[in-house]
Amino acid sequence: MAPLTHTRQRVSSVDRFDEVEAALRKRDGVAQAAVVPHEDGTGQRRLVAYVVPEAPDADVTRHVEMWRAIYDDMYGDTGPDTTPGIGDDFTGWNSSYTREPIPLPEMRRWRAAMVERVRGLRARRVLEIGVGSGLLLGPLAPETEVYWGTDFSEPVVERLRAQVAGDPRLKDKVTLRCQPADVADGLPAEYFDTVLLNSVAQYFPDAAYLSDVLDSALRRLAPGGRIVVGDIRNHGTLREFLTAVHHAQRPDAEPSAVRAAVARAARRETELHLDPGFFTEWADAHHDVVAVDVRLKPGPDTNELTRHRYEVVLHKGPGGPTRLADVPTVVWGSDVHRTSAIEAELARHGGPFRLTRIPNARLVGEAAECGVPATEPGTPLDPHALRTWGEEHGRTVLCTWSAEAPGWFEAVITPEEPTAEDGTHRYDGVYRPLDTRSRPLANAPAASRRASKLPAVLRRELAVELPGHQVPDEIVVLARMPLTARGEIDRAALPEPARTGDDEGNRT
Repeated sequence: MAPLTHTRQRVSSVDRFDEVEAALRKRDGVAQAAVVPHEDGTGQRRLVAYVVPEAPDADVTRHVEMWRAIYDDMYGDTGPDTTPGIGDDFTGWNSSYTREPIPLPEMRRWRAAMVERVRGLRARRVLEIGVGSGLLLGPLAPETEVYWGTDFSEPVVERLRAQVAGDPRLKDKVTLRCQPADVADGLPAEYFDTVLLNSVAQYFPDAAYLSDVLDSALRRLAPGGRIVVGDIRNHGTLREFLTAVHHAQRPDAEPSAVRAAVARAARRETELHLDPGFFTEWADAHHDVVAVDVRLKPGPDTNELTRHRYEVVLHKGPGGPTRLADVPTVVWGSDVHRTSAIEAELARHGGPFRLTRIPNARLVGEAAECGVPATEPGTPLDPHALRTWGEEHGRTVLCTWSAEAPGWFEAVITPEEPTAEDGTHRYDGVYRPLDTRSRPLANAPAASRRASKLPAVLRRELAVELPGHQVPDEIVVLARMPLTARGEIDRAALPEPARTGDDEGNRT
């Protein structure tokens, strides 16, 4: 990186940065660029460039093939004598913290939560994209009229086909196809009432790929159907998660070393992490999507699956949803200090209300490790404990992320009994997004290898083309640019460049 000496003079000599931005935009691998001056803590000013990398088709293909090879290898060597029954194979579900298999009882409870959610939707004609070893197919398919499953791994599909053929409950109603998630060949249009993508989105190369898959899934749905996307990794808590993983594996590491390691891990992350606002933004672009229901992953166990993951149901019209975005709000720790006061709030409002700014007890420890201070006086609360309170008191509690801070959650509490959904009861607005133009909604796994090297490559290339005073002192990689209401780059919303302990700047 260029030294900061005389940076104030250098920046002031550049009245416009159009030439620098144009030089960046024509570089291979750069989709967007913005250049602004920043002042550091010593009063020195330096030129900072922000770039959004593009993911060439080759990167997307390479990413998909990487995961296909992993799953082909994982399931390709199992023989009939060693293959668990349909729905009983949890191979590969290892803890990121310990690298050991997640305890089987926890995995069964994780699976049971999704099975219960789908059963509540009364799914009869199901398409599961990324069927895997049949963890959902096993318990759900016997209860349906038809169950289609696709997967990109041929060994996975062939093994599942053999199992289905030997099960008289399934052989006449299950159809399996080997094809990637973004390929809809052979899948009937406007036929299924439910399309499932459970614990597969994290293996997609980027958010654009997921958008294409959702677009295709929407076309497979009959009117009134829904897409269920489960086990989504939250982009907002990625830094806290990576910090906790590093602490678990290297408990004696120095704070500066942890920060540098987490920055490198974020740049090289190979799994897709999504802000809940991605789904509300996608739905806004599709007029036939009438409801978006985002909820925290439920369950009594405290592990990475319940800390950092969530699920979404996207409802296709026609039909009107129960809209919850504008119900009255009550602040935890200010208006309400304990769960025993919730009944009084229900009586006061005469209907549903939203409990906001609740510190998520499952994330408090990881946030502290990451250096995130507590900003609200409210006592941390476990979402499962709040849901349990609702069940005990005959109230429905819908827990979701808070868009204000990743360590908080919100809960919409209604006076109704917590009953299974009947497929027609649709909630919209459980999650309330902020302006999604001002922040990244996802990382870009397919471009991660290229993006991690991009700043150094760009600085070398710009040094050949531009005068020294126009070469940025720092290059920050973003997943996307913040935009104004007019769709222009919002330069005031560009993040402060962060020192990570190495030469590469990167923000996802």
